Amino acid sequence: MPDLPAFVCGYCRGTHCRPHFACTDLSGQAWSWCVCSHCGAVALAPRPTSEQLAAAYNVSYYGTATSKFRGAIEQFVDRCRRARARRLARGLPDGAAVLDVGCGNGGFLAELSQQGRYRLHGTELDGPAGRRAASRAGISLHLGEVAGAAFPEASFDLVTLFHVFEHLTEPRQTLELVRRILKPDGRLVMSFPNIASLQARWFRGHWFHFDPPRHLFFLPPATFTRAMDAAGFTVVAQRQFSIEQNPFGFIQSALNVLLSERDVLYERLKGNAAYAPRYGRGSVWLQKAFAAACLPGAVALDLLESGLGCGATVEYTLHKRSHR
Repeated sequence: MPDLPAFVCGYCRGTHCRPHFACTDLSGQAWSWCVCSHCGAVALAPRPTSEQLAAAYNVSYYGTATSKFRGAIEQFVDRCRRARARRLARGLPDGAAVLDVGCGNGGFLAELSQQGRYRLHGTELDGPAGRRAASRAGISLHLGEVAGAAFPEASFDLVTLFHVFEHLTEPRQTLELVRRILKPDGRLVMSFPNIASLQARWFRGHWFHFDPPRHLFFLPPATFTRAMDAAGFTVVAQRQFSIEQNPFGFIQSALNVLLSERDVLYERLKGNAAYAPRYGRGSVWLQKAFAAACLPGAVALDLLESGLGCGATVEYTLHKRSHR
């Protein structure tokens, strides 16, 4: 375990905690997840340096091809984006302004453009994903952190952060900015891994969604609700079933238990052949066969977990309150 006195919470910057899980990253470096004594977040310890984060977000993280994944996998992800866009377009007025923070390759915004006439904005760090997003027509893209975009106050009807929140180095400042740029009746939609899920409890340090050092903190549901209330938002809806995220999360977590290195199949699906070279084509083929055999059960398990309120990922819809 890392030296706990060096702990700095990724959400509130508290410095006292109790140990939770140990895990390793793709390079084999050891990390710990600790429960912050101040805010209740489960945060990574020690806090990664800027150099460690820069190395973690190298080209292999974004995929080595023109898209993050290839072939049928990317087509499946596109269908999931399309379904999400259709769902979130309900209730959006014609001409609504939408901001997708950490928009990746811009796929969600591109799908949303097919649902109506909206003013679409995205932010993404400069890199492969940002360059893909910049190539899409109809999206106003800011390359860099959202704090540097200088969006006007009360200018957006909808702001989204899909699996971005847990990556933020300054999450509370980002929430304050989002609240400022949302219209009085605006919506905030956020999704992230559920640290209180059955998957997290079962797989512990092998859980796929821990992903150190890129994921800096997780807020359990009750902690999240309190934190959002303090930030000026009210939770109005949540959904935990995710065919896009949860079944594969179970499969890759199970493989992480069986293999000596984590996330091998996931990295291969992104085209990262340089990672874990000991696992050759035959091993990867067996991992894909394992995934195919487990997929029906993993989907059924996701239905059960989400029905029990313990799904592996969660999506929250929040409304901005007029007064804190």
